[in-house]
Amino acid sequence: MDIDKFIDEIKKKFPNEIKQTEVVHTKRLMIYISKEALLKVTEYIFKDLGLRYIIVTAMDSKKGYEIIYHFSDDSTGWIINLNVVLPREKPEIESLTPVVYGTEWIEREIFDLLGITFLNHPNPKRFLFAEDWPEGKYPFRREQEKK
Repeated sequence: MDIDKFIDEIKKKFPNEIKQTEVVHTKRLMIYISKEALLKVTEYIFKDLGLRYIIVTAMDSKKGYEIIYHFSDDSTGWIINLNVVLPREKPEIESLTPVVYGTEWIEREIFDLLGITFLNHPNPKRFLFAEDWPEGKYPFRREQEKK
């Protein structure tokens, strides 16, 4: 993968959806996108380009709730990350399961830990905690540390 060519192509394909790109480490590209762009950008890199889905990570950062979708170009070793920042007031995003079914369990885990809602998720029940876990208690949120 010629990373400069890839960056040019993805910016041309999604001129309004790509906010920023950054090579953050050797063979790791971070692509910052809006939450509205997630499904179509993922469909392009996963289905059209054939990059392999690795995992989804999420954190409570100073910017808001960040979700990072990790994909690999196994032929070159490049890791392509899609980074979405959600607002604290209403942290919700479309579920990626219609495009990458392997995200089903990790989205449920992220909901349990951070309270991020994945809209149109096919099985939106708790994954880590019991169904009677207290509403509004999310152990990985910064505000939970203060209590």
